[in-house]
Amino acid sequence: MPCRVVPIGVVFCLLLLGGCSPSVSGNRQRHEGPKVNLSDFIRNTAAYKGKTITLGLRIDEPIASNSGQSLRDFVGRYVKFSATGPKGERLSLVVKIPANLTVPEVGSSDEVRVTFICTRGDLRQGNEARSIEKP
Repeated sequence: MPCRVVPIGVVFCLLLLGGCSPSVSGNRQRHEGPKVNLSDFIRNTAAYKGKTITLGLRIDEPIASNSGQSLRDFVGRYVKFSATGPKGERLSLVVKIPANLTVPEVGSSDEVRVTFICTRGDLRQGNEARSIEKP
């Protein structure tokens, strides 16, 4: 049986064209940070004590956007956020926005990606934002 040798350059070009793994499509959100199961976080919040978490949350604070107010006006204060889990469970979370944090101009019910430290393992106390971004 004859043996054929494929030049290394051809193999290299095929790898570049085909790639080794699928690319992320524009419709899927790129995941950053440790993966957090929202249902588990709601049920077992104490297990997350001392951990940094990133979640997609909805602002659950009455912000009067018609008067020009935004989340930026809440810097230095505690803010209510919410989310709905995959099984319909509701997360209600309070996070402090430190005075030195850059905050996007968003209002009530807007969605944001919040990275925070869960210092006490509690949904209502000890959560401090490290970053808040529009998704």
